[in-house]
Amino acid sequence: MKKNKKVGIGIVGIAGKMGQSIANLAINDPGISLIAGSENKHHNLIGMDIGLFLGKEKLNIFIEDNKKKFFKNIDIAIEFGLNKATNSYLREAYEQKVAFLSGSTGISLRTIKLMKEASKRIPILWSPNMSIGANLLKEMAVKITSKIGKDYDIDITDLHHKEKRDNPSGTALSIKEEISEALKKRKIKKKVNISAIRAGDSTGEHSVIFSGKGERVIIKHQSTSREIFAQGAIELSKWLQKQKPGFYKMKDFLDIKS
Repeated sequence: MKKNKKVGIGIVGIAGKMGQSIANLAINDPGISLIAGSENKHHNLIGMDIGLFLGKEKLNIFIEDNKKKFFKNIDIAIEFGLNKATNSYLREAYEQKVAFLSGSTGISLRTIKLMKEASKRIPILWSPNMSIGANLLKEMAVKITSKIGKDYDIDITDLHHKEKRDNPSGTALSIKEEISEALKKRKIKKKVNISAIRAGDSTGEHSVIFSGKGERVIIKHQSTSREIFAQGAIELSKWLQKQKPGFYKMKDFLDIKS
């Protein structure tokens, strides 16, 4: 890993909504240097100056479709794409020995296995939701489960905009996985249900509902802007660049902050 004062990032899918949000924050962050941005080879913005694309001054950094050029001078690759892109850029990050930060949802178990294997050589952090609030929701849900999970029904609601492809979301599945693990540790056999809604333009809303006799306990996180996920990616990049090779999750970052 390079030890520059600024963390040099490359953004996969920079022309997408998340890519643009991260890029706009990156160029104004004193601890970050935006080095590269990529898109698929058929994209009509290949070769465009990223600064002009963002509606700002020229940066003399161009949207790229060549992975080797993309990885050439960066410290961290940030990727929020679909499974195919995650897999492809992860393999190149491994070859180029560049840290890899992924916020992709709906990725396969095979890709997660590949992340774990590649993490023996490079730092990798995968979190389907990079919002601090959403991850705190998950932690609280696990704590509540450990106290009342035996006697309460547990349901998760997942609301996103109607264009979101994965259903349920990676965040909802991650919450369910950790709740299920908490139940398993206490030898409690119980189904955790997810109800997913795809409507309107919501950037993400998750609730965990514990229903007992005569009462319900509901914890909820609602995002109002994609910027919270982009800001999470920026802060995680600064942290990940300092880490040794390994497979990290948002919890590792939050544990250190606390």
